[in-house]
Amino acid sequence: MITFPNESAEYRAARETLLQKEIELRRAMEDVAVARRGLPPGGLVPQDYVFDGLGDDGKPARIKLSELFSPGKDTLIVYS
Repeated sequence: MITFPNESAEYRAARETLLQKEIELRRAMEDVAVARRGLPPGGLVPQDYVFDGLGDDGKPARIKLSELFSPGKDTLIVYS
């Protein structure tokens, strides 16, 4: 166990309580991730939506949804 210099018993007890809550949270997050990965495929997308993004040259471009999942594209990052 790592302790801090001159920590009080009250501080150590609070840190131990927090550690247990962090462990419980991590387990709960993994349970949710397992459930998410277990979802069946969703419905088909009704059209090829177009998004504002950056082209391969780094300039603003209009990009079709289908282009986001082309061969050679192994990462998708979405900001909203």
